[in-house]
Amino acid sequence: MHTLLLSDPAGTAPNEDAAGVLGDVAVMLDGAGLPQRFRAGCHHSVAWFSHTLAARLLSRAQDPSATLRDALAGAIADVRGLHERECDLTAGSPSATVVAVRRREEHLEHLVLSDSALLLHHRDGRVHRITDLRIDEVVRAEPSAEAVEARRNAPGGFWVARHEEQAAEQALAGSTPLASLASAHLVSDGVTRAVDLLGLHDDSSLAGALEADPDGVVRALRHGEQALAADRRPRKMHDDATVLTFFLDRG
Repeated sequence: MHTLLLSDPAGTAPNEDAAGVLGDVAVMLDGAGLPQRFRAGCHHSVAWFSHTLAARLLSRAQDPSATLRDALAGAIADVRGLHERECDLTAGSPSATVVAVRRREEHLEHLVLSDSALLLHHRDGRVHRITDLRIDEVVRAEPSAEAVEARRNAPGGFWVARHEEQAAEQALAGSTPLASLASAHLVSDGVTRAVDLLGLHDDSSLAGALEADPDGVVRALRHGEQALAADRRPRKMHDDATVLTFFLDRG
């Protein structure tokens, strides 16, 4: 097994994506770039939160007796403990999406929380995308940013990693036999824009392109974002784009 990591920041601001590998565990977190009014209780940056939580999750997931949900819950508690005495977390704090995988015996375990994605590339050519679309459903249903924020980490709403350990229980989790997999791609939604916003790829062609030429994927992504018509541009013209690829031994 070997890995490839590419992270391209959206601009000159700190990269709010965080990714890393430790042993048989890989994680990718996308810090939620919320307006300051929704995280006014905390003086820490989104980048601080996503990078600190990624490090704690990598460490926690080394324990084979802990599920990935357990590891995430513990990591959230760890990070909360680092700043709850100096920040009013009830008034809002940074948050992040999470994708994690762990090779364990004959399976690849996974966890996905919120709208980053895991692309599982099977040896027969199929690509299975796993992502949590509850945030998209809430955004479509609610009339304002304030109404969307009220449903963050709330029953019937959507869930991200923030300071509530129970968010870990809301993550999508499962496992896939290693024998069926060629690779696994942990990607931020800055990368899946190539499919969902720009139409440059479908999930299958994106997985193939990330294996063959990840730099080329990012170059095309940035060109496509720049070329979007004004009425199709998202709130952020460019977004941090990160891919962490696990290449499985083909044996």
